[in-house]
Amino acid sequence: MKVIKVLVGISLFCGFALVGLKFYTQGMYGDLPGVIDQLNPLVTKGEVYVKTKEPDDVNSFGTANYIQKAVDAKGKERMIEFKGLSVLKKGHYLKLKNKGAFVESYEEVPASDVPREAKKIIQ
Repeated sequence: MKVIKVLVGISLFCGFALVGLKFYTQGMYGDLPGVIDQLNPLVTKGEVYVKTKEPDDVNSFGTANYIQKAVDAKGKERMIEFKGLSVLKKGHYLKLKNKGAFVESYEEVPASDVPREAKKIIQ
């Protein structure tokens, strides 16, 4: 009986921790929230859209870092950070595959493929 109580206690602790971390990282961007969201099974995968801008930072290898507003197909906004292999062309639309603050990949899409709600916000 004592083992069951310990297991239930550990399960409840882990459940509360995962839910808490999901809400904690909801409006955050960067490396730590990205790792937390990548590992958290409660954070769902999705797609968000951005319109490229000037990079916030470019390192010595030419990797560009972008921090900007991203919008999903329903018009829900969030700040997101992603890295380009090089400086991206300004004014192009990207579809980012993400899991919370973690960006798995990005691809350039034509303006006609960007959902109307997202396009209104990121214009």
